[in-house]
Amino acid sequence: MNIRTILGNLTPARMLVFGITISYTLAAGVYFSVVGNTEFLGYIAGIVFLILLGGCLLTHECVPVWLLWVLSFLGVLHLLGAAVQINGDVLYNYVPLLIENPTGLTFIKYDQIVHTYGSFAGALLMYFFLVRDTKFHWFGIFVFAVLGSMGLGALNEIVEFIAKLTVANTDVGGYYNTAVDLCVNLFGAVLGAIAAFSFWKRPSA
Repeated sequence: MNIRTILGNLTPARMLVFGITISYTLAAGVYFSVVGNTEFLGYIAGIVFLILLGGCLLTHECVPVWLLWVLSFLGVLHLLGAAVQINGDVLYNYVPLLIENPTGLTFIKYDQIVHTYGSFAGALLMYFFLVRDTKFHWFGIFVFAVLGSMGLGALNEIVEFIAKLTVANTDVGGYYNTAVDLCVNLFGAVLGAIAAFSFWKRPSA
């Protein structure tokens, strides 16, 4: 892809998404620095990585602007989960709907909603790249969209693990929290892949 093509794909609508995402990330960085939240300063580094990835996505016309907004909104949900306090605790630990279950695990937490949404968005993104650059059968694209999204979710779990090792008094959960996160990631990824095939043109077999 030459520089002329890249500049041609950087439409005002795409640059607006990029500008707003950078703005709220910088604002969050200042806020977490002021309150001394070192854990989420580390997570912002992860969001900066996503912004750099987003900068690459801006140059690909196969990725629609609305999907860039979907990805940017994920960053908003993530930062709100750390910044907003409800009943003396962070929004990430808030339980908007408690579902009784025999496992003793807590469902549905805000954190699980964000994981589901993130994997949903990730599957949409994987779909658009796969359907453009591969000749897989539609089922193969579906499977790899789900697996690719789960891979992005696993990267997030690695970031949380690093935070657990390096930051004192982190709010990151233990083994069960990670396992639940991976399960809701799978759920969100499957929903995202289904949505992609339901609302957009399916690849030919």
